[in-house]
Amino acid sequence: MAAARAQFTTLYEEHYDAVYAFCARRVGHRDAGDATADVFTVVWRRIDEISGQAAVGWLFGIARGVVLNRWRSQKRRHRLIERVGGLGHPAAEGPDVVIVQNEETETVLRALRRLRPADQEILVMSAWDELTGPQIAQALGISVAAADQRIHRAKKRLARALGSSPAPVHPRAGGIEPEGGEA
Repeated sequence: MAAARAQFTTLYEEHYDAVYAFCARRVGHRDAGDATADVFTVVWRRIDEISGQAAVGWLFGIARGVVLNRWRSQKRRHRLIERVGGLGHPAAEGPDVVIVQNEETETVLRALRRLRPADQEILVMSAWDELTGPQIAQALGISVAAADQRIHRAKKRLARALGSSPAPVHPRAGGIEPEGGEA
């Protein structure tokens, strides 16, 4: 029990900020604290499953699962609100809510939003969350080769989007939201 507690404490202290940022980009700052707490609750319950080298990928895999569960819950809640009272949808909070002062960043965000949600997710995990190919592979439950290939393809699509004229935003790309299954 003491070893598990020490391992948990180390994971928490070393990765809390990165997990919080990961959650905040996906569920907004209002809910990021709760999502991060949920992540570390799962980590505590499953601490015996962790191996030293795979800690970061395993941790972000749990974070991804927590975020996906929150999105599903939010969608169910919105459907219930519509059925019960027709109150509509509250505005979704995402990266586009944040005021972007840097013109280059704004251009990249516009191009990123035109990509498929799966491409958005892998680029965000790689660039903003600074996860390695093996960590992304573990978080997504795919092989390292598949993760590297998806990162490469998503970067090519982003480069094309940056070089093209303004195009409509991908219909499912309001926030940076991963799809359940991707090719």
